[in-house]
Amino acid sequence: MGETDGNPGIWSYVEGGMGSVSMAISSAAREAGAHIVTRAEVSQLMINDSGRVNGVQLADGAQVHSSIVLSNATPYKTFMDLVPGNILPDDFILSIKHSDYSSGTTKINLAVDKLPQFQCCKLSHPDPGPQHVGTIHIGSESMEEIHSACQEAVNGLPSRRPIIEMTIPSVLDKTISPPGNHVINLFIQYTPYKPSDGSWMDPAYRDSFANRCFSLIDEYAPGFSSSIIGYDMLTPPDLEREIGLTGGNIFHGAMGLDSLFLMRPVKGWSNYRTPLQGLYMCGSGTHPGGGVMGAPGRNAAGIVLQDLKKSLN
Repeated sequence: MGETDGNPGIWSYVEGGMGSVSMAISSAAREAGAHIVTRAEVSQLMINDSGRVNGVQLADGAQVHSSIVLSNATPYKTFMDLVPGNILPDDFILSIKHSDYSSGTTKINLAVDKLPQFQCCKLSHPDPGPQHVGTIHIGSESMEEIHSACQEAVNGLPSRRPIIEMTIPSVLDKTISPPGNHVINLFIQYTPYKPSDGSWMDPAYRDSFANRCFSLIDEYAPGFSSSIIGYDMLTPPDLEREIGLTGGNIFHGAMGLDSLFLMRPVKGWSNYRTPLQGLYMCGSGTHPGGGVMGAPGRNAAGIVLQDLKKSLN
């Protein structure tokens, strides 16, 4: 599956991995005069006596003063963790707190020593082919199968037959793996945040689910499991802990009809401004939502510039 520039069966990849997108944006920002500081965790927003944002305080105690702050953290992280208490309106806090941040997705990144050979292709050679360059969907052969996998997670159990989306970027990008080896990404559904039959903190439980996914792929590409050199798995709690994604939701919040357009992140605050003067939201928790497009940030920047011009007039 997939389509690029009108050509079906193709998935677009960024050379060097997705981090190259961030590097490109940071390079453009630096050229424009931006100063970027990393490994500088923000502990809370600073508010002046008039109730306006005054900058951020870092985890090491350092303070960065600014009359404008844009947050690319999730709405929950921003308003519940970083804004001091008793600052925001109660109804706004209630809306943020009760937004849907649940997620049923897990990511597994693998290194393999050969490409998967899919039975349906009936090929006798191991070379890369068109079957390796799109997105490969496994375990979703019927709506009943998808529904069953989802319902199991709703009941607190990781899907017995997970829905797997596989991509193999190294088929096209030779910079991310040594010759002969490949990188495979698996986007897996459905995995509950807190399983009722175990814990994601238990290594044996994690391995058991990973092997369940690999065994399912073996049904379509025999020998896949034996090709694995190593893997890294990110469950919903891992995504929350390591990347700050509330609930492990990769879109900074659910993207149902009740949380899109004028309702994103919450009703009445879809224009990137917030109840706290000087604080703006610019991440996937704002319109138009998640995905690698940069639209929320671009839109937010436009609003900030608009407000700056008004203040100068």
